[in-house]
Amino acid sequence: MFGNDALRLHFQTGLNSEGTRNIQELFESTVFNYSKPPSLLRELLQQVANADDIVLDFFAGSGTTAQAVLELNAQDGGNRKFILVQLPEPTQRKDFATIAEITKERVRRVIKKLYEADNGKLPAENTPDRGFKVFKLSGSNFKVWDSANAPKDATGLAEQLKLIANNVEEGRPEDALLYELVLRSNLPLTSKVEAGRIGAQTFYDVADGTLAICLERKITQETLRGIMARKPKGVICLDIAFAGNDQLKTNTVLEMKSHGIEFHTA
Repeated sequence: MFGNDALRLHFQTGLNSEGTRNIQELFESTVFNYSKPPSLLRELLQQVANADDIVLDFFAGSGTTAQAVLELNAQDGGNRKFILVQLPEPTQRKDFATIAEITKERVRRVIKKLYEADNGKLPAENTPDRGFKVFKLSGSNFKVWDSANAPKDATGLAEQLKLIANNVEEGRPEDALLYELVLRSNLPLTSKVEAGRIGAQTFYDVADGTLAICLERKITQETLRGIMARKPKGVICLDIAFAGNDQLKTNTVLEMKSHGIEFHTA
C-alpha cells in the first residue's frame, strides 16, 4: 500500500512540475502557481472528446485547457473548440492584475507559438482558425423601464420618459450592443458576423443572413431598403434610429413583413 501511494505521489509531483515549467516557458516568469499540465489534459481529451466537440472549463485558471485543445487540434487536425470561464480574481501583480488577464495572455501566446511552429511546413488545405473572443458578464446595454420605481406625479413621469427616450446606455461600445442583440435573438456568440456598408452607414450580417443588425443612431431610408434587398430572415435596428418618427417605423415594419422579413427594434 505504501509503495502504491508513493508511486501515485511521484506521478502527481511530476505532472505538477510539468505544468509549472510549461507556463514559465510561455511567460518567461512565474505568473501562476500549480498550473495543470497540458499533456495530462491532452491525454484526457483524446479519450473523451471527438474532433468537433466543444470543451468547457468552468474554472479556467491560467488557461491550460485552451492550450491542450489547441495543441491537440494541431496534432490530429481536429476542430475542437473551447469555452473558458474565469472570475477576475486579483493577483496583486502590475502586469496581470487578475487571473483572467493571465488566462487571456496564455491563450494568445500558445496561438502565436503554434503559428510559429507552422512556418516552414507545407501549407495545409484548410488553415486552422485559432482565433478566440473574450466576453465579460455585465448589465444590459439598454435602459429598462422600471415601473415599480417610476414617479407617480405627471411632471416626474414626463421627465423619466424623456430620459428613457434614448434607451441605449451611454458609453457602451458598439460590439457590446451587437453581441447583446445576437444573444437576445437566441443565436450563439460564435455566430459568424460580417460588417457591411450601405452608403455611409454600417450594418452587420449575422449567421449568413439569419439576422441583420443596424446600430446607426439615425437610420436612412436608403439603408433600410439596402438591408431588405439582402433578404435576411430578421432585422434589428435601434429604436432611437427612427428619432420618434412613428410613421417611418410603422411603414418599415409593414414593408419588411411584405418581404417575409421579421423586423424588431431594440
